[in-house]
Amino acid sequence: MGVKVLLDSVDKVRDFIDITRSAPYDIDLISGRNTYLDAKSLLGVLSCDCRKPLVLDIHAEMEERAELMSKLEKYVVA
Repeated sequence: MGVKVLLDSVDKVRDFIDITRSAPYDIDLISGRNTYLDAKSLLGVLSCDCRKPLVLDIHAEMEERAELMSKLEKYVVA
């Protein structure tokens, strides 16, 4: 599915949102089993438990996905 990202501070969330908002396609964060959040929404991301990794789901072609992931790699966790 997607990759895990950790956004454990408000500054990280703000930077993450700035990066995702520049993308013209949909991006989701998945928290738990069935909680999908808009990865471009500051309030949406801050509403979840950011102490735990979230799953990033990018709805784009491989080339676009790779470009975005290069910008977000500092948030990726194992």
